[in-house]
Amino acid sequence: MGRKPIDADRRQKIVDATLNCIHKYGYQDTTVARICADAGLSTGNIHYYFGGKQNLLEEAMRSLLRDIRRKMVISLNEADSPSERLAAILRSNFHPDIFRTDICITWLHFWAQAPHTSELARLEHVNRRRFEQNLACEFMKLKGREEARSLVHQTVAMVDGLWVKKAQRNVVLTAEDAFNLVMSFVEKHL
Repeated sequence: MGRKPIDADRRQKIVDATLNCIHKYGYQDTTVARICADAGLSTGNIHYYFGGKQNLLEEAMRSLLRDIRRKMVISLNEADSPSERLAAILRSNFHPDIFRTDICITWLHFWAQAPHTSELARLEHVNRRRFEQNLACEFMKLKGREEARSLVHQTVAMVDGLWVKKAQRNVVLTAEDAFNLVMSFVEKHL
């Protein structure tokens, strides 16, 4: 008889506690015990469903990636032109529910751990590839292949840089301001 699956509310509670603890303590000092205390659960629950801290980070990243993708799909459904679709793709990366200091800090820890863990490396690769392909598809409708490729690299670098900036303590950078900075760059090149 296998394990019974974890219900969605409990899974989200654990993911939120993981994000909160990484934000508070950093990845190195986040422990399963701290996550459990934050979530109000026993360590047995965490070990039973996830196995340990590394798997919790993976689950937190999967959850964030799903959130970004959901927001992007909603935005893309309302976009008609390639420039509107570019804005929709970028807006999903700067949605106020996602572009928050705690999430950006967790994302930095994710990036730092990805080169050392095959599953995190796979998640990072899939996410980056999807983001680049989505941007490239729309840029190529408006620009030549080489210019589109260059714009994708520059845009991704700007988005990544703004996420790093948002992860720094005492930085005031709203989701709307970050989105507008990137869109200003994109619009100048369209």
